[in-house]
Amino acid sequence: MRKYIVIFILLILAVVSHAQVQVTASVDSTKILIGGRSHYFITVYAPKGTKISFPEFNNKKEIVSDVEVLSAKSDTADANGKVRIRRIYTITAWDAKRYTIPAQKVIVGGTTKTTGNVALDVQAVPIDTVKSTPMPPDDIQKVPFSWGEWVPVILVIVLALILICIVFYLYRILCHKKNGRTPKNTRVLSYYEQAKHDLSEIAANKMLYAEQKAYYTDVTNVLRKYISQRYNINALEMTSHEILESMKDVCDVSELKVVFNTADLVKFAKYSTDANDMTYYLDSIVHFIDSTKVEEPKEVIEEPKENISDTRSRKTIKLAIGLLLMTSVALLIYAAFEAYALLM
Repeated sequence: MRKYIVIFILLILAVVSHAQVQVTASVDSTKILIGGRSHYFITVYAPKGTKISFPEFNNKKEIVSDVEVLSAKSDTADANGKVRIRRIYTITAWDAKRYTIPAQKVIVGGTTKTTGNVALDVQAVPIDTVKSTPMPPDDIQKVPFSWGEWVPVILVIVLALILICIVFYLYRILCHKKNGRTPKNTRVLSYYEQAKHDLSEIAANKMLYAEQKAYYTDVTNVLRKYISQRYNINALEMTSHEILESMKDVCDVSELKVVFNTADLVKFAKYSTDANDMTYYLDSIVHFIDSTKVEEPKEVIEEPKENISDTRSRKTIKLAIGLLLMTSVALLIYAAFEAYALLM
């Protein structure tokens, strides 16, 4: 008798427990357009504290073929001493047809419960065939001019031009520093040494003279310049006779008279001499210069030289010029590419 009583009590408890747990499924919109959204609900009523596990669908996973789950969330509420837990799935579909979402399994307190099937009708977007007329394809549209797109390019070009101006200014400073070096000592040739140097060059190039007149003129000019500096007379502006008259009291002019007479004959009387006479003529002038040489104080002039600070300053300016020049070129190239992109 006790055995039947226990079985009866267990049956009553099972019925009561089943009555306390309810699992349902539904959608808020049974009809949607292609690409539209509907919410699929799984609702569970159960005693408080009951552990519930809903089916999990990751984003883009299909709950049924061609029906995608976009997102899922849950909410909870009290209902007549029980707890209501609802799982909300946002779904969509891209084919126009009627879908049946199959029953889903929910584990409630260790027991598997099953929902019912739910229908979802996906419809195509209706087209108004009366008002809707086919439109021809659009031509390529020309983008309207916009100053806003060109302002950055213009600013880059202006910046590049400013940098180029700075480069030019620094280059001028560099040239000024080069011309304004601090002087260093250097020796200058005396008028005796200069005359000997000029006569040596004429002798070396004697065969290059096409006319004897040019040769005798150059040699005589060297002699006249030497006499001007040696005896302080304006020999370059005087005639041969005037030079000889001015010098007859200070030196023997007999050899000098032959030299000037020969030169005057060649230059004015078209007198011609051979190579030996030309050499003898030049040697006579060299002999005269050597015989009248006097010791001169060595003249020293100042020639520019750089100090350490100027050297560093020049290096810094050169480096700045290089960097600014490379930056300017890079900016101009960038502006050219941007302008090309805007024009295409």
